[in-house]
Amino acid sequence: MANGNGARSGQTTPPPLPAPQNTQNETPNGRFSVAGQFAYISPENAPAALRQAGYSESEQASILAGIKRRDYRLAVMPVFDAGGTGGTIAIASGPVRRIVHLTPKPKPIVLPITIAGEVTIAAISPTAPTGLTAGAVTVLGPEALPTLQQGDNLLLTVIVQ
Repeated sequence: MANGNGARSGQTTPPPLPAPQNTQNETPNGRFSVAGQFAYISPENAPAALRQAGYSESEQASILAGIKRRDYRLAVMPVFDAGGTGGTIAIASGPVRRIVHLTPKPKPIVLPITIAGEVTIAAISPTAPTGLTAGAVTVLGPEALPTLQQGDNLLLTVIVQ
């Protein structure tokens, strides 16, 4: 018997992660486009969040100046390996680029989000034949992102809440 989410009663393994609930499109140039909502870090908590996230002093100063000018809002985007293949991604947002080695456990990535809200995720390590599937923990819960091959880019439109 199936429950509301399609899982059978007494099922011991969790159902597969759903595709992102927002827009997902493949653009003509092979880039993917997805939208997601992530947790907001208030300006008064930004200095501590940036220090804990491992940003250099110059990066912190640049991001904090952008927050003060209202060029950026700070968000936390936990990412994880949703496909079980591992791999490395680059996340670019505003003035920063972070390299993340994917693991099954979500890693919180603190990012300055521009007013346009665009974050680019690129697969930078060799991928398995099935590709690299990163996931992100949004305000709606964990979501698998589109599968990427090495060199593919994902344009993520971030809504900060």
